[in-house]
Amino acid sequence: MSLRPATPRVGDHPLAAELAAVVLALLGVHLWRRVVTALQPAVSNAVPGGDGLLTGALLLAGLVAYAGAYAILRGVDVRLTLPTGRDRRRLGLALLLPPGLVACTKLVADATGVPYNALTMSAYGVDASVTTVLALLGPGVVVGACSLTVVCQLLVQGTFERVVDGRRAAVLTTVLAAVVLTGAPGGLTAVPRPGKLALAATFVGTLWLALYAAESIDRDALAFLAYLPLTAVLGLVVVSWVATTDSVAALLYGATQVAVLWTAADGYDRTDSLLLPAVAYGTLFLSQEAVVFLLEAGMRSW
Repeated sequence: MSLRPATPRVGDHPLAAELAAVVLALLGVHLWRRVVTALQPAVSNAVPGGDGLLTGALLLAGLVAYAGAYAILRGVDVRLTLPTGRDRRRLGLALLLPPGLVACTKLVADATGVPYNALTMSAYGVDASVTTVLALLGPGVVVGACSLTVVCQLLVQGTFERVVDGRRAAVLTTVLAAVVLTGAPGGLTAVPRPGKLALAATFVGTLWLALYAAESIDRDALAFLAYLPLTAVLGLVVVSWVATTDSVAALLYGATQVAVLWTAADGYDRTDSLLLPAVAYGTLFLSQEAVVFLLEAGMRSW
């Protein structure tokens, strides 16, 4: 075994470099969320009763500005066209697939004795009116759907598209988002939690370590050992997912989120429109809360 003196350069592995850039971009999203959280008391004092709406608007405005600056600095292609007549089928899929998957999950949850609101971790009182719920839910759905669109399609998918074709970028976006942006209370979130960010950073670190070691070791018989830490991280992801999936309903709930992530990423690639992923995320959030409000009002199962 001999070690090569030359150190592999970042440019030698463009996909790994862009993956590292995505993780750093997501760290910026997390930090912005912390800033907004710190400002929330001041917003609440300034506008009593409207702090939730203003906080959501502030979060979304900051994400849009952040993603716009990121796109300009890194040359990310932002496609803002509207869906054409040829895109009706994909737009219809974005509208109908999430409610259909939510309905299937609800049926399985009822059959297996798992309340659906235990999965979404949301609840409504028996006396809550439709007008009140829509007033509270509407802004949250809009902010959540638009925030996810900005993070997933502009920051993540746009970054991957710099080095791979659109189809592969959609796959990579779905996989990364399924690992980093799921598992929060209520399901999908545009803001990664610290543990998920740490896992993503560990994956990037072990990936670079594996690439460096594999290129530094001449003997192929030993080069595979460089990928053992990377394999261990992937195994940790699988084990943690299995540990948190304690029912068939929870499995379907997670699968629904992944399916919607793929619908949004593939739809953005095919239509060049941010409207389609926003519709997919919005109908998912709306249909989930509709099930809890219409069929499980007064229940709190977590």
